[in-house]
Amino acid sequence: MHRGLSEVINARVLYIDMNSFFASVEQEFNPALRSKPVAVCSHTTNKGTVLAASYEAKALGIKTGMKVGDARGIFPKLHVCEPTANRYKQVHIQIMNLLRQHCGPEVQVRSIDEAAVFLSKNWQDPAFAHAMALRLKEAIAREVGSCITCSIGIAPNSLLAKLATDLKKPNGLVTITKENLREVLGSIQLTDLPGIAGRNALRLAAKNIYTPLQLADTPFAELVALFGIWGASWWWRLHGYEPDAYWNSSPMKTMSHEHVLEKWLRGHDAVVPSVRTMADRLVHRLRKNQFNCTGVGISLRLVDLPAIWRERKFDAPVADYPTLVSTLIQLTNSIPLQDDTVVRKISVHCWGLHQASSGVQLDLFQTVAPKEQISASVEKIRSRYGFASIQPASNLLRKRIGDEQLGFGRIKDRAEASALSARA
Repeated sequence: MHRGLSEVINARVLYIDMNSFFASVEQEFNPALRSKPVAVCSHTTNKGTVLAASYEAKALGIKTGMKVGDARGIFPKLHVCEPTANRYKQVHIQIMNLLRQHCGPEVQVRSIDEAAVFLSKNWQDPAFAHAMALRLKEAIAREVGSCITCSIGIAPNSLLAKLATDLKKPNGLVTITKENLREVLGSIQLTDLPGIAGRNALRLAAKNIYTPLQLADTPFAELVALFGIWGASWWWRLHGYEPDAYWNSSPMKTMSHEHVLEKWLRGHDAVVPSVRTMADRLVHRLRKNQFNCTGVGISLRLVDLPAIWRERKFDAPVADYPTLVSTLIQLTNSIPLQDDTVVRKISVHCWGLHQASSGVQLDLFQTVAPKEQISASVEKIRSRYGFASIQPASNLLRKRIGDEQLGFGRIKDRAEASALSARA
């Protein structure tokens, strides 16, 4: 039995979700932006995408995912700024430090702007947890900044606690208990549940499940028969059990790096340099996390046309720069790109991850060994002097694509989470 599956405890998890995190950090560091509509965007051009909007901007109808041009159409005086990754990391570390000071080591970093606190037994009293949440809010406002607020949810498990943070924003504090759980589930839509978007909602609708209560009321055995372990997980969570300790320990299976292009590209001559730079970043992350992979892939999102993707599987796990980068370039060149084909987004990924400690299989003529030696030397330099300290010459012309990017609402991989936690 996994931790928490044996019983349901009302105040097991306290979940912290920072409100409009990127935008509020910009307002905190720049007083001129306070109380103003602010949008943090991938790019400041009209083709850029809104990554985070301040609540002043949200009140005008500006939303995450909207194009900058459309946002400016709603409010021409919108303050548009690009992300400042180091600033967000700095504030993230401050907040994680505060959480650990007040709550001890049972803090799980869930993303750059979210964390779950698994409360110890002597703190699992709803009144005590509520008082702790108020203390955390006060500490963040006092020590991090008055512009930086959070919504906090208290519940029997982390999914319900995260759901609670969405019920009252900004700066909310909501408790879900065994007693009010059905009332909460009856007041929301299926897609309001964290992790259920359009595709999963369609899967459920195909089985005549349209609401959270219908999902919760479906018998356990039936959900397992319909959806396997995914169905079992949802039954546990919607009945207050906590399976996340088990799910969080599951190994990574894939790793990816993607870029929405500020300037759309046409033809292989324009696309390949971007793929080369992104592949270099992806292999660095793969090695930093101490993985090999058994396959790589490339996806191109096109304007007014379906996306195109290519994949290649290797005979044995590999992790060297020459093999993986050259394979991704070959896959890119195999994609037919007509003169009028416009690429707006590039994604590269690797899959079939294995721990690097298991080693790699050298072929008969030892062609892998020299490539691995080169890769190890590159990583040794980068670990000491930083990622940008050594790069292929061809990457220098595409430096912007290689720049570090923060995924909003997630931590990319375990090395990033470990680094942030260690610095905290």
